[in-house]
Amino acid sequence: GGGAGGAVSSLFGPTCGPMAERAPIRRIPDDCHAPHPSSALRIVQLTDTHIGTFMSVERLRTICERTVERAPDLVLLTGDFLTVESQTVDRYLLEALLPLAALPPDTCFACHGNHDHESPGIVKRVLEKCGIALLIDKEVRVQTRLGPVDILGADFATKSRRHAHKQRLCRRLPRRSGAIVRLLLLHDPSEIHQIPPRQFDVIFSGHTHGGQVGLLSLGLQWTVLYGLVGQKVPDHGLWTRGEDRLYVHRGTGHYGFPIRLGVPGEQSMLHLELLDRSLGGNK
Repeated sequence: GGGAGGAVSSLFGPTCGPMAERAPIRRIPDDCHAPHPSSALRIVQLTDTHIGTFMSVERLRTICERTVERAPDLVLLTGDFLTVESQTVDRYLLEALLPLAALPPDTCFACHGNHDHESPGIVKRVLEKCGIALLIDKEVRVQTRLGPVDILGADFATKSRRHAHKQRLCRRLPRRSGAIVRLLLLHDPSEIHQIPPRQFDVIFSGHTHGGQVGLLSLGLQWTVLYGLVGQKVPDHGLWTRGEDRLYVHRGTGHYGFPIRLGVPGEQSMLHLELLDRSLGGNK
């Protein structure tokens, strides 16, 4: 990588700043009733649901029902809702996501993944019916119990255009004062290398399915994806780049490679604790 703010070349195009580094994260089982800090935003992320062979409508609907029961402050959907098997009609995705319509207004937000460009009309219509705001290169400010939060949803871009796309996006929508935290929904975590440093406090991604094959079930962090490309594509969990934080969800479902091996899917509640509550301060 290069120095902060500098651009260097890589297999994934020009990059902004140093490479991200894996960081430790504390995971608490659902059956552990440890108290959670009142200064933490409660966030559920759903990503790579991929309704089809490996994710039934009924299973995803149950996951959404459980999400509502957990009463999160925010629900973030980071793309790739469908597969070839489910991208012909609205019904499958609508039936699966409809429980999220019970959430309070301004709670649920989504961005596009690469597969959503194959059926954008279905995704747009269904999300609207479920009360989910689809952010395509758009930013909103929402009020939470802890204060105002800025959320920007970035569209997916192919490797040949992602650097220019993300640079234009960050110039058009610069960081504003007045929010306690600024979040970015970014389907592909490798695109963090095209995001200038200190624009966002936390970036939420998916796309990798956690690496899909690895040793997480044995308590180790290694995946085949990390073995192949290392830090170029953050595979799962929490990553840091200076003051920036990237969380790569292991995926609600998966697609393509027919199995998960040693890398289970994820259904987590994230507790984002704000260490500096001053508006515009570091988190």
